[in-house]
Amino acid sequence: MTIIPSILEATFEGFITKLRRVEPFFPFIQVDVMDGKFVETRSFAEVDQLKDLQTPLKFELHLMVADPIAEMKKWEGNNKVFRVIFPIEVGNTKKIIAFIREHGWEAGLVLNPDTPLSDVAPYFSLVSLILFMTVYPGKQGTPFVEKVKEKIKMFASLTPRPLCGVDGAVNATTIKGLEEAGADIVYPGSALVWGEDVKQAYEELKKIISL
Repeated sequence: MTIIPSILEATFEGFITKLRRVEPFFPFIQVDVMDGKFVETRSFAEVDQLKDLQTPLKFELHLMVADPIAEMKKWEGNNKVFRVIFPIEVGNTKKIIAFIREHGWEAGLVLNPDTPLSDVAPYFSLVSLILFMTVYPGKQGTPFVEKVKEKIKMFASLTPRPLCGVDGAVNATTIKGLEEAGADIVYPGSALVWGEDVKQAYEELKKIISL
């Protein structure tokens, strides 16, 4: 199972601080992008400045926005982006996936806790990742939604299928159960980027799972 840090930040300065903290230990980060419409929270607006940022990290964009295509246009020309995932609940799914793939990015779909697995099943051949939210999205540090694990188990048993990702309240308490449920990738947020020692937190998570 792969661990990718998730960074949710309202300010550009805060984002850069957290990016630099995880940069020595990971090849990828997930960047939470929020518009204050699809979720209440807004993320930093200085997307253009990231084009010139010197970092070896590659970005997976987790779009929690009402208009994914409008948001993605802000990221055009940023060669750090490798994958873009967006919530199935926004609609226009095929059009958005086509836009992502036209830019050479991998595409992924996100399911909020109450959305049935059947909603994403028609798109398995078009995406590389299905991301299961185990919290209600928009804020880090919110409670884990236990019922999602059954949906993860059901998805993980399918073949063929895209990768299985899990985001939301991923920490030392929940990570082993997510591995056992069949997750391929987990996205710790506060469990990694809020602590005093990122390396120590990462090592502790690895000890719990099969890494």
